[in-house]
Amino acid sequence: MSYYGKKKTPHPASVRKSDASPLKDVIQDMVEAYNLNKKFDQTNIVNLWPKLMGKAIANRTKSVFVKDQKLFVTVESSVLKQELNMNKAQIIELYATELGKVLIKEVVIL
Repeated sequence: MSYYGKKKTPHPASVRKSDASPLKDVIQDMVEAYNLNKKFDQTNIVNLWPKLMGKAIANRTKSVFVKDQKLFVTVESSVLKQELNMNKAQIIELYATELGKVLIKEVVIL
């Protein structure tokens, strides 16, 4: 036993592996070890909004954020708000198609 007490076990992400791995796999292992998947998914969803909705809608959007698998969108125009409210299912489907998995269960237009 050392002077300072018990020796700590290293975090799984910091344990060295003997074989070489592609950088993509190493980064994915780190993201999973530190539980960052959810935050990366949320950031990706927000960043995809202009691409999926187009420039005209993106320019009239004040804010976009994700919480508890709900996409919250604040828009400037009541007409745009009504149009987006009528197309919530399509928005969810667009995200699922683009991301390859369902990360949004509900869309809230504010």
